[in-house]
Amino acid sequence: MTFALSWASWGILIVVPQALDWSPLIILLGAYGPLIAAAVLSRISDGPGGARRWFRSVSGVRRQWRWILLGGLVLPLAIALAHLVVYRLSIGPIVLSGDPPWYWAASTAPVNVFLLFWWGSAMEEFGWQGFALPRLTQQLHPLVACLIHGVLWATWHLPLYLTDAWSGATQPIWLLYGITLTLAPLMYWLTRSAAGSVMPAVLLHAATNHYSTLFTEASEFPVFQELLTTRFVEIKTLIYLAFAVAIVVATRGYLGFGHKERVTTAASQEVPPT
Repeated sequence: MTFALSWASWGILIVVPQALDWSPLIILLGAYGPLIAAAVLSRISDGPGGARRWFRSVSGVRRQWRWILLGGLVLPLAIALAHLVVYRLSIGPIVLSGDPPWYWAASTAPVNVFLLFWWGSAMEEFGWQGFALPRLTQQLHPLVACLIHGVLWATWHLPLYLTDAWSGATQPIWLLYGITLTLAPLMYWLTRSAAGSVMPAVLLHAATNHYSTLFTEASEFPVFQELLTTRFVEIKTLIYLAFAVAIVVATRGYLGFGHKERVTTAASQEVPPT
């Protein structure tokens, strides 16, 4: 259902060239595919009020502020700083903008992350992290579920490469899969740690998208004198991989999936004797 909704929307940009003037809105509508599909299926499976109960369960913020802070601020900053270190060591010097001062652009980060929250990342993660992955992990090992999700997540984006309207189309397709496969475990761990709330994962998604914009796109208030476009996606994928490996090792591959849940899932999968 997610693929049908999103691809139908994005397909307009492929078959109707005149629609390119409306490309931001059409791309945004397609990004709502995972959220709409999750709401519809929750209503079908859980009856009246099912969609509302599902949405409340995955959008909670009460008692989750430390995870929200981790996903929305600490991890994005750590990832961005690691990116700068790798760039400096492998590519060359980094010069911050002095006129206008670099911190002018940096100070707008909270507002931009909030806008990106609603521009697409929330719509994606409510469906992927909030609906699809919890059900996948009922049948599969969490790490295997995240790998399947990473493949599906990247494949879902593929029609955007044919639209001439998506900024992400400048990266090779294989790197798109690299990003989703390495980011999926990290985001799932945040969601599990926050008792099923997708807010930390949504904010991580939005914040890392924003730092990518600051590093690679020209603006009136830049952070750097020269954009860090050289090997940007490759370095970004490498940093995601390092963080994902650290989380996988720290959680022994279960990414926050608790012992009681593992026992319950294993018991439900046992085949009764005949």
